[in-house]
Amino acid sequence: MYRVLRRAGIILLTLLIVSFMVFLLQDLSLGDSSSYLLSEEAGEEEISLYRESMNLDDPFPVRYCSFLVSFIRGNWGVSANGLDIKETVMRRIPATLSLTIFSIALAVVISVPLSVFAVRNRKIGKAVSLFSILIMSLPSFMIAVFLVMIFSVHLKIFPPAGYISIGESFSGFLRTMFLPSFTLSLLHSSLYLRIFRKALDENLAKPFSMAMAAMGMKKKDLVMKSAFAPSLPVLASLLAGSFATAASGSAVTETIFAIPGIGSLLVDAALTRDTALSGILIIFIALAVSLMSAVAELLFFILDPRTRRR
Repeated sequence: MYRVLRRAGIILLTLLIVSFMVFLLQDLSLGDSSSYLLSEEAGEEEISLYRESMNLDDPFPVRYCSFLVSFIRGNWGVSANGLDIKETVMRRIPATLSLTIFSIALAVVISVPLSVFAVRNRKIGKAVSLFSILIMSLPSFMIAVFLVMIFSVHLKIFPPAGYISIGESFSGFLRTMFLPSFTLSLLHSSLYLRIFRKALDENLAKPFSMAMAAMGMKKKDLVMKSAFAPSLPVLASLLAGSFATAASGSAVTETIFAIPGIGSLLVDAALTRDTALSGILIIFIALAVSLMSAVAELLFFILDPRTRRR
């Protein structure tokens, strides 16, 4: 119970700090959405009515407190273009969630077998290390462009951009989700390869593993029976962390591949200086990150008996 209450307090404090910083930076920034959405011929009266309708003239403490109360009640207001923010965000969640699940599943398929092979064979281990370093050094947009050039331009297997929902066409959904999912999976797998492989090496170096090796157990059996299971808590924490950062980390990928998700919505809100929508999205992402971090800690606590004993 103490652990749950402590984590809930951390989440609440995180949301308060993030929301305060967001509104403070918005208040200090130059310009607002009225200078972007209204025409240059708009008069002072029209601008004044717009700012009044969006509560842009209210003092910072009033807007901040009003936002917190409205967010808790589920009334997230309207964006600068007049759309309901809650409906807009909820409509974008399925695309981001699908992209996250596909990318993490591919990352696991790529990284877990490679980590096991890397531990069993030094040559494969060197190649895997080089691969992970190369992927981590490249920005996501370069990986996306590289994959589009291969699979869309040259091979013409997958479309370069666009999104088809699973309700419209399941095959079309898979085709449009492959390239963005593969892009993110490479980024995730580069992290998994380094950390999960390190966990395997550490478990192989422990006394019980060395004793089993001294008894004549083969390296491949030693890895699977002695090192793989104790390394699963680390992998579970990595997966939960990937879910936590998916909403914010996939913004570039969603924008490049025209995926109507949370990340691309955040980019659009930032470009149009839609303070109402961008503020809600940042708080929403902070909430998602905090909750998934709590899930990661819970999974580690469940899977690792040593944590429970401590």
